[in-house]
Amino acid sequence: MDTENGLKLNLCLTCRRRLLTCVCQYLRPFETKSRFVILMHPMEFKKEKVGTGRFSHLILKNSEIIVDVGFDENKRFLEVLKDENYQTVILYPGDETVDLSRPDAAMKLGTKPLQFIVIDGTWPCAKKMMKLTTKLHRLPRVSFDTLRISEFQVKHQPMPGCLSTVESLHQVLLDLNKLGKESTQGSEENLMEVFRQTVKLQIELAQDPARQGYRKKPFKLSGERKISKKWEHRLLFFRESEE
Repeated sequence: MDTENGLKLNLCLTCRRRLLTCVCQYLRPFETKSRFVILMHPMEFKKEKVGTGRFSHLILKNSEIIVDVGFDENKRFLEVLKDENYQTVILYPGDETVDLSRPDAAMKLGTKPLQFIVIDGTWPCAKKMMKLTTKLHRLPRVSFDTLRISEFQVKHQPMPGCLSTVESLHQVLLDLNKLGKESTQGSEENLMEVFRQTVKLQIELAQDPARQGYRKKPFKLSGERKISKKWEHRLLFFRESEE
């Protein structure tokens, strides 16, 4: 199939992106002691242009993606929860979480390798996935405290401290290295290298006046867009009291 510019809409079978924006040449996969299980919303799997969860999985050898909305009856998800080789935790904000940025976090996390459940979707979708998957409610929650601002310039984040999936995984690995739970020796930087290259390509395509797209108005970076007032009143994160 041809685009408006005569380019073929062929997809890379590895990163699932169009060949024009394929990032496979930048991928530097590496091993981790921790395991990362990415629960991906179907909308994220099918439609997202950047797809940070997908290429995070390609970089992190000890990871996998499971696609669903509610996972309580998902066969593979249930198998993951039963894996006794890992201490399973969920990376999700909450009132009571183990803060990976604190030195005492290592004692709270035990001695087993960690298995992180990571929800990949828009913030409203992530909340819905969390709410529907009751088996996630019983898992220990982990989070991190960081002042970093998201570099996801093609997407607006609802508040400071909200990071994309790949940025969150990068921060987790930085904190785990400080805690002595990982020894990735800088390999985690490939997550951000690929992310930055992906965002750069997306911005270049969006700003190209020769390319037709779905936008009626010129493309703006996230920092240039008007912030919607609805974020001030929307409860983005699932809390136990909502059960």
